[in-house]
Amino acid sequence: MIKQLLAQSRRSMVLAIVASALSAVVGVTIIGGVNHALENGIESLTLALGAYIAMVALLFASGVWSQSLLVGLGHRMVYQLRLQLVGRILNTPLERQEQLGAPALYNVLTRDVTMVANATKQLPVSLYNGLLLLAGIAYLAWLSPLLFGCTLLIVALGVWGDFKLVGRIKTMMAEVRQLDEQLFEQYEAVIEGRNELGLSQPRRGFLFDKRFEPAARGAMDKAVKADLLWAVNLNWTTVLVFALIGLVFFLGMTLESITQEVIVGYVLTTMFLRTPIAMILEAIPAVIRGTVALNAIDKLVLGEAEDKAQTVEPLQFQSLQLAEARYQYPAQDDEPGFALGPVDFQLQRGELIFLIGGNGSGKSTLAKLLTGLYLPTGGSVMINGEALNADNAARYRSCFSTIFPNFFLFDDVLDSEGEGGYNPRIDHYLQRLAIDHKVSVQDGRLSTTSLSQGQRKRLALLLMYMEDRQVLLLDEWAADQDPLFREVFYREILPELKAAGKTIIAISHDDRYFDAADRIYKLESGTIRPFDVNRESLFAEQQAVSA
Repeated sequence: MIKQLLAQSRRSMVLAIVASALSAVVGVTIIGGVNHALENGIESLTLALGAYIAMVALLFASGVWSQSLLVGLGHRMVYQLRLQLVGRILNTPLERQEQLGAPALYNVLTRDVTMVANATKQLPVSLYNGLLLLAGIAYLAWLSPLLFGCTLLIVALGVWGDFKLVGRIKTMMAEVRQLDEQLFEQYEAVIEGRNELGLSQPRRGFLFDKRFEPAARGAMDKAVKADLLWAVNLNWTTVLVFALIGLVFFLGMTLESITQEVIVGYVLTTMFLRTPIAMILEAIPAVIRGTVALNAIDKLVLGEAEDKAQTVEPLQFQSLQLAEARYQYPAQDDEPGFALGPVDFQLQRGELIFLIGGNGSGKSTLAKLLTGLYLPTGGSVMINGEALNADNAARYRSCFSTIFPNFFLFDDVLDSEGEGGYNPRIDHYLQRLAIDHKVSVQDGRLSTTSLSQGQRKRLALLLMYMEDRQVLLLDEWAADQDPLFREVFYREILPELKAAGKTIIAISHDDRYFDAADRIYKLESGTIRPFDVNRESLFAEQQAVSA
């Protein structure tokens, strides 16, 4: 974390260290002055009081200055971390996001960022007190090299015990984080499975008793053990401090070379250093959690944040061709993933294509392959004769606009330039989609999205209209529409879009409207073939007669 702080603003970090060092030196100087006054008396009370007030004021000013610099750096680091994380997730391929799963990503964006934020709050305190501790140790070494040698032995003993305990605590914190990820999975099940859970009391009980409660208890038990170990560590350090004070008194009473001034100075300084030592130790658990969180973020293997200076030049869509294209899902638990392909498919500008097929036939996978959300694992996908790859995927995707069954409905209505605000076309499309009595748009934002699924799909189509992309993919869009508007969709909206120059791929099972398509393809078990409505109907009739 300190490396990240340095990377953000080296100048501010150096100034903060200088201010902290100044504050530490001033603090130890005050102790030394008090010790000297106790031993030798005060020649001028006015001069001594003035010097004391000046030193205390300098101590206050330098301490506030250093910590204000460090606090600002810490909060900026969290701010930058949040921006980088969201930017990296946005630029992470869909396959990788699906492999990680929503709970892991939510855990990173909420818990891990919070842990890092808490750690950065402790860093200014730790750095300030660490420099104060170093200054105090230097003063102790100046007072008596002999006592300082004994101090080093006790410090070495303390560091050894701290190192042993911190290692175990860090391991436990990592285990707590893993259990927290399991909790996020159960949170997702509670929220996303609310319909099924509402209908099934046994499933509710099983989820709560067998899944959620064990994960919550495991996280609690590990956290309690880690905190207990840390309590042992804190008290161990306190014991060592008083052991050092006792040793100083014992040596002062038995060795003539150690004067009363040295003993008083040692005891004063040691008692003064108890506070920075305790504050450093109290900060370590938060820093450990922050370090574990940063390590977890690094292990996600997310994409790089998108360069805002780069702009995607949109393609002028002419044709799309799949030549023996394949997509293979990763294997899970020694079982091979679903395989799509080989697929041969062609699409020309201005065509209206229907894709049909049963559940599990590969329609959704093909849709993601066609739109560039998945890159082929075999064969080729070509747009305007250029093969799709990781380098040109952004330009490829800029041609497409989609509505999938699990679509997310955004509140903001954006135009083709990615800008919001009022546009008279919005009112026209609200009326065209027969949704103007339910929704209005103010300052480019939908007044509500809390509607039926069919109405939400109409709003999604409104967003698609306004984005004005060249190729539209509609996955079972009409499935949630009433019969009247389903007729409007197939007989009016799709022909209008085609007449406007749009290229349309519609995944549909509405066979009564198959005549609206220019061509139809059917998927079965990951393979695709042209579908002839007349020939298939004749074959079905022959099968019925023979039966």
